[in-house]
Amino acid sequence: MKIAIIVPPWFKIPPAGYGGIEVVASLLADGLVSKGHEVTVCTVAESTTKAHLFNYFDQEMKACLDKPASSFLNTALSHTLASYLEVIGKGFDLIHDHTWKEGLCCAAFLKEVPVVHTLHGPFDEENKAFYRLFANHPGIHFISISNNQRSFLPGLNYLGTVYNGVKFDKYPFFPDKEDYFFYIGRFNQEKAPHLACEAARRMGAKLVLAGKVHERDEVNYFEQFIRPYLDRKITYIGELGHYSEEKMRLFSRGKGYLYPIQWEEPFGITMVEAMACGTPVITFKKGSAPEVVEHGVTGFVVETMEEFVAAAGRAGSINPFKCRERVENLFTSQVMVDSYERLYKEVIKKRPTS
Repeated sequence: MKIAIIVPPWFKIPPAGYGGIEVVASLLADGLVSKGHEVTVCTVAESTTKAHLFNYFDQEMKACLDKPASSFLNTALSHTLASYLEVIGKGFDLIHDHTWKEGLCCAAFLKEVPVVHTLHGPFDEENKAFYRLFANHPGIHFISISNNQRSFLPGLNYLGTVYNGVKFDKYPFFPDKEDYFFYIGRFNQEKAPHLACEAARRMGAKLVLAGKVHERDEVNYFEQFIRPYLDRKITYIGELGHYSEEKMRLFSRGKGYLYPIQWEEPFGITMVEAMACGTPVITFKKGSAPEVVEHGVTGFVVETMEEFVAAAGRAGSINPFKCRERVENLFTSQVMVDSYERLYKEVIKKRPTS
């Protein structure tokens, strides 16, 4: 198959730090190339991939994420439109779009090649109104990243659900844990790391916080909700490289990953990363969490703050080998690549020959 993969221009692939979509796209592209497919990735020039690379921008455009909407939109639209124009008429069997609304605006007028669009974001009311415009579009096939995600807008032309995967052999396994909890991810009200801080304070436990605090909203949240908790037991160590030694040590040696999400997150890849290292996840019953974490086996999925604190106190009862096993069976990059490949073939098989 000849496949074009279009990703946003904000971060290179693979990303140096934050960039969940970019991690998935990088693993997918390299995996498809390894299986003999001809793949072109539309990303920024400083990316590294086994696939062919098309770029409109040379460098990561992440600075635009914190700029006025006009600048943000101009960047997103310029990159995505240039990518579609590059692909059209080049004999591609399929386009796999990992962008957002800008990609769908381009795909809506494309007839010669089918488009597969992975839904990486949530369905709030504004997004639902937009996506409903594509409910009867036969040329655009949607892939959800959890079954929970599609429950918020069941009327789309869904092709299937494919869980995000991780490069399994990159994650070290240590069954013997050290005496600390950790949180890694975005700093905002939806991810709610302040609740991890509150849980650690109630338990008198050590907590290590990591993640990017670059954008204006992240900085404001951090200063208001996180800074007051910081002391000798609750510490912030900054943003970590995706496969850095420090990140892998944090994941593999911690006795529990505190992930107190307060929104319907479509898929939390860090939960998978923790389990791959044999580390249990303590999280709330939101979004994909019940699909990713097997309650009582690879962590705890709870509904109240009191339950969250109590579950963290039982982290030592979770078998690290069960955590590792769940990821190996369900959430590796190989499982993800095989699943996408199977769905691609379904789309191409249904494509009219005339």
